[in-house]
Amino acid sequence: MARKLLAVFGLIAGLTLGVAPQVMAQNKVQLGIVTALTGSMAAPGVFQMNGFKLAVDELNASGGISVAGRKYIVELKVYDTRASPTEGASAMQRLATVDKVPVVLGELSSGVAAAIAPIAQDFSIPLILTVPTGPNLTEQNNPFVFRVNAHNQQLNVALADFLSKQGWSPISFIAWNNDAGRGGVSGLKELLPAAKDGYVGYFNVGEVDFASHITNLRKNQSKAVMLFMDEEPGSLAIKQIRDAGLKINLVGTLAMGSDRFVKRLDAQKLEGMVQYNAFPPNSEQPRIKNFSQRYKAKYGEEAHGFAAQSYDGIMVAIAAIQAAGSVSDGKAIRDALTKIDYQGVIGPIKFDKKGQASPNVYVTQWCANGTRRILYPENARAGCGAG
Repeated sequence: MARKLLAVFGLIAGLTLGVAPQVMAQNKVQLGIVTALTGSMAAPGVFQMNGFKLAVDELNASGGISVAGRKYIVELKVYDTRASPTEGASAMQRLATVDKVPVVLGELSSGVAAAIAPIAQDFSIPLILTVPTGPNLTEQNNPFVFRVNAHNQQLNVALADFLSKQGWSPISFIAWNNDAGRGGVSGLKELLPAAKDGYVGYFNVGEVDFASHITNLRKNQSKAVMLFMDEEPGSLAIKQIRDAGLKINLVGTLAMGSDRFVKRLDAQKLEGMVQYNAFPPNSEQPRIKNFSQRYKAKYGEEAHGFAAQSYDGIMVAIAAIQAAGSVSDGKAIRDALTKIDYQGVIGPIKFDKKGQASPNVYVTQWCANGTRRILYPENARAGCGAG
């Protein structure tokens, strides 16, 4: 309980979203949001916030939600963590002690999520993660942590299954020098014999020169390289690899499967690259197609997996609040989350005993015209334009 005594609020400005002026007088339920609005992870933070806001806008446009016979408008109380564990802890403390929200959602960074999870437990506030992939986040016996999205090991199992059939050996890695990058590398190496003799290189956030890594890939005679990074360093690494004339199969992460990513590079540099994907936005599956159309109508761009996962996070939180019959009892809402069986945009969402969901994982591939095809799983295969 010592964390309750730490008033570590920092210089964080909260932002309230979701309540139109004409409905301010109505009952409202406020959900806490922690994410990176600025700093090194601000770009993926946009996708996360777009998903949260779309869900809230749709809920309120339909008249709000009903809880125990009363109608409520949904509001978001948003804090910028800047992908900093210290900022994240300050925000979580404030949401718990000042804003007194019943549920907190979000975060991008596994490090920030790890810092705020104990605070959620201290104050009996369910924390629903929608993007961070560190496997250990749901391995801490914390009954108040739930994760909608797949963690690294779940992603790696699907990717390894696909890669093992491609005949690419050795497979090498360039990864962030952090828990997410190192965890991704070690997890995939355990699953993939072809990675045993591959090169492994790490880089720090902010580094922009991948020349030494490219030299090592060439010396290693690597047939493929897995890039454990997000879209900004990913685009730099790919450009440098291709400009160096290195003909190697590229394997990317969730962040490298979006329409926005291809705009950072010409399509020829991406052609043939594969990446694991939680949400192929152009799939003809009704749940995906309908969400993608609504997302594009609101934001004028292609939908993204982070947005879809975050949209589902809000909907799962609301379903649990309604099942608990309370907009303030965190323990009752937590109990309701353990029983949730929700059909989401990303597929069925049901949490195991550790609070981890098991969503669908896809592998998509960039085509020469800047669209993607779906390669994995076999029953979801579709041509260019579907991924």
